[in-house]
Amino acid sequence: MKPKLEKVANFPYLYYQYGSISSTDIDVIIQISKEEMPVKQEARKQKLKQLMLDFNLDWNAIFVVIENEVLVDTIYTKSWVDSLNNAFLDTYKNHKQWFKLPINRRLERNKTLAVYKAVRTVLTMLTRTDLRTKIKPILKGIHPFQYKLEVLKEIDFTNFNSFNQKNTKDEDIWKIIAFYVIQNLLLISKNIEVYSKEEVMNYFPKFSSFICRKEISIKDKEQLNALRDKWLKSILNYGDFVSINNRLSCNNECIDMIKEISLPYKKD
Repeated sequence: MKPKLEKVANFPYLYYQYGSISSTDIDVIIQISKEEMPVKQEARKQKLKQLMLDFNLDWNAIFVVIENEVLVDTIYTKSWVDSLNNAFLDTYKNHKQWFKLPINRRLERNKTLAVYKAVRTVLTMLTRTDLRTKIKPILKGIHPFQYKLEVLKEIDFTNFNSFNQKNTKDEDIWKIIAFYVIQNLLLISKNIEVYSKEEVMNYFPKFSSFICRKEISIKDKEQLNALRDKWLKSILNYGDFVSINNRLSCNNECIDMIKEISLPYKKD
């Protein structure tokens, strides 16, 4: 049975469930004030962890700050403002809620940030495979974005029976990879935003085994290879990605590759 968000007595903040109708987790947005949001990201994570412990909650939660009825801050790199704002707006209706929806409009997506996040996430899932020696040196620090795309191109998903991750099950990793690839492909090639498993399977039904965490066949993996190739082509067609130090720019968009946040664009 799908977990539901219950009313929590004496909880100090407003909170909302979001995400897929059939989610197996309780994904929760917790609204706090700008003054209460710690400056440092690690402090934000620690504050959230302590709050979950204090109330004995098993939520997959995140802090947000809302001003003028849109998200303006959250925990990075766990999420990013434009995507989380729009996901919240689109999926709030999927769940029983205890508080009124506090946002009322979409934010324009920084697609360069979305591309970077998706590419890095997929590669992160493979850090305990035979590709680890190529992946680990380019996940952290400052490197040309092209290095990540070159390694992404080398991936053959038919070679993987297990990802050998200690804290994440293989079926969860397959789901994460397929979801990010499909979500990002739709965003940058068709300007379509999807934020739930149901939406992803509506556009790409043949990847339901991945999204629903079912047994993955060789044919499924071959189809994922083909989808990866299509995704890579769409990334390259999106524009010229220019990496300078920690900044990545494309199509008048700019991001910080270390902090994974949007930056003001300036022509180099």
